[in-house]
Amino acid sequence: MGIVLRQLILAGLFLVGSLQSPRTLADVAPPSDPIVGRSHWAFRPLSRARQTLEIGSSWSRSPIDDFILARLQSAGLAPAPDAPSQALVRRLYEQLIGLQPTPEEMASFTADSRPDAVVRLVDSLLNSPHFGERWGRHWLDLARYADSNGLDENFLFREAWRYRNWVIDALNQDLPYNRFTLEQVAGDMLPFASISQRDHQRIGAGFLVIGPKVLLGNDPKKQRLEVADELIDTIGRTFLGLTLGCARCHDHKFEPVPRADYYALAGILTSTELMEQRYMLGEQRVMERLVGLGPDGDTLDERYEKYWRDYPKSKEQASHAKSALKFLQTLDAEGLLAHQGKHADTISELAKDTSVPLEQRVISQQALVSELDEILAKPPKIPPRAMSPADAETPSDESIRLAGQFDRLGDRVPRGFLKVLNQGASTRGSISEGRSGRLELGHWITDVENGAGNLTARVLANRIWHHLMGVGIVRTVDNFGRTGEAPSHPELLDYLASELVNSRWSIKSLVRQIVLSRTFALSSIHEAQAHVIDPENRLFWRGHRRRLDPESLRDALLSVAGQLNLAPMESSVWYLGDQATAVGKNEVRRRTDFTCRTIYLPVIRNDLPELFQAFNFADPHATTGARPQTTSATQGLFVLNDPVVMDAAEALARRLFTEVPGTDRTSRIDRLFDLLIQARPTADEKNDFLAIIQNLETQARQQGHPNPELRSWSIACHTAFLMSRFQFLE
Repeated sequence: MGIVLRQLILAGLFLVGSLQSPRTLADVAPPSDPIVGRSHWAFRPLSRARQTLEIGSSWSRSPIDDFILARLQSAGLAPAPDAPSQALVRRLYEQLIGLQPTPEEMASFTADSRPDAVVRLVDSLLNSPHFGERWGRHWLDLARYADSNGLDENFLFREAWRYRNWVIDALNQDLPYNRFTLEQVAGDMLPFASISQRDHQRIGAGFLVIGPKVLLGNDPKKQRLEVADELIDTIGRTFLGLTLGCARCHDHKFEPVPRADYYALAGILTSTELMEQRYMLGEQRVMERLVGLGPDGDTLDERYEKYWRDYPKSKEQASHAKSALKFLQTLDAEGLLAHQGKHADTISELAKDTSVPLEQRVISQQALVSELDEILAKPPKIPPRAMSPADAETPSDESIRLAGQFDRLGDRVPRGFLKVLNQGASTRGSISEGRSGRLELGHWITDVENGAGNLTARVLANRIWHHLMGVGIVRTVDNFGRTGEAPSHPELLDYLASELVNSRWSIKSLVRQIVLSRTFALSSIHEAQAHVIDPENRLFWRGHRRRLDPESLRDALLSVAGQLNLAPMESSVWYLGDQATAVGKNEVRRRTDFTCRTIYLPVIRNDLPELFQAFNFADPHATTGARPQTTSATQGLFVLNDPVVMDAAEALARRLFTEVPGTDRTSRIDRLFDLLIQARPTADEKNDFLAIIQNLETQARQQGHPNPELRSWSIACHTAFLMSRFQFLE
């Protein structure tokens, strides 16, 4: 059959189909069509009209409660009772600062009879320096933060901690999210009034550099495209909740993202330098890009790198200088002359002069050898530096890669953004030749008038809700596209997103509004009839019961043991070599014995702390907006066998002896429960612990243990760590 005939038949079939059932543009348009794609709920403008609900109830404390209650009533459900005050306080402490309240803090709150006691508590927690540590960890999951590169060559990111602490500080200061975004995408390009501000912005842009990269045996052109691909995926998921990587090889099969849009973004990111050549492990390698900090930072950084660039030559020069000295000392004039012909710069001028007495020539050459040895023995200190990108010398547009292969070039695409989210005119071709376009990209992400700002606001509002409430309004928090789930409460999501924008992108403002709602304060109590109607609690008729994440669990263990150091920490990997992990035996591995908060522990890709592996820590190789939630036997085994946990149990026992002296076991058990769950034990719990302690102490005495009482109480404290009331938020 000829090609023309086949096309006519296909056209006829299409026409017949059209006559039989009228088809819309959406029916025939490919999934990647960005114009048709704008009809998807996530890409529409925010619904800014505030909905007025006639619910006839005084239950609500805020518009959030109105939206929730309206959905509950339409489903024939009623909200659960309010959580007990102690459960609410514990929930607030854990969700806002990641720490449990002390018994004294709990007592202070319960004694506060003022009507605004909860408001006062919330405001104090929002202003705590520990807020940034708790919420910074949420962001670091998205930023795929780690202290090493991972993948094929797991080189240490010695300066990654600066970005980690930048995130913590930014959230403590409630840096508006649009500025927070801009500094991470283009901080190195922003104007500055001081060196301190310049450095701060440079550190923020480390977001782009901190991802994993394939380093070994990589073609530079291929590596450049792979680095850009990782960034497109990260930026898409982190800010927009979209999977963009599929469009590298072809038009996206599900989302309204044609291949040209992918390469419009790729042009921006391939015009950005994230790597540089530096001396590492005896040779010049392509590594993460670093910049100097401080007034002389760039000069000191260049001096440091020059020393190591020249190191092989300096080492060779010192060796040749020693050979020349040996020729002099052994009176080998012929050998010295031949050596001088090849390595004249390794012989001092005086040593070359045959008219000078031999002794003086030897002394002069010895001085040169000592000088060169001293240079090798005293390398410059590592200057203060940060991981930070820069625009390429000649930014340029990128070509489509056929089948995604770096060396198969197709049409060239002007740099720009996703058409589906451009509310105004196209930005293609509007980026000047001398700029990468990152600055424009940073503004576009939060531009609610002509850019992606409406989607960005929805994604962030949903993530904040997810972290506070236990599940997102959109459960697929990293996927707002067609393959993700639809929102359970679309009007509420738009309300929260609008509130975020109207508050000038204040994260703390939205957190405050949510935690002061009655919905946040609901009990997690089970109700059989409601469970039948809404078994997954998608309508939020009760609070979600949740396990403590590994950071909160470890911090709680160290805190009750009196071992937790709440001071901020800088680097926790200074003792590691250039390769964080290597093939074969690692003589020095990352440490986990610090008493700092867990957010400051090393995150070594391919070698996470055992605590993180057992308790669903985020994969640092990729953006993670929602960690998996599992309960497994390995978690219980970890708590039973980990040395840090056992040490904390013994330290807690010693603390109980100090705070409750004497032999009053009942009071000690009361204090144990106060410290662990800020509540008194039930009668059954108290009797069980009394029996356990008595039996353990008897066994220890029979076994000849040197301190039976400490032994029995240490095991009892260890047992208490396994209580669900300690490990879960009610």
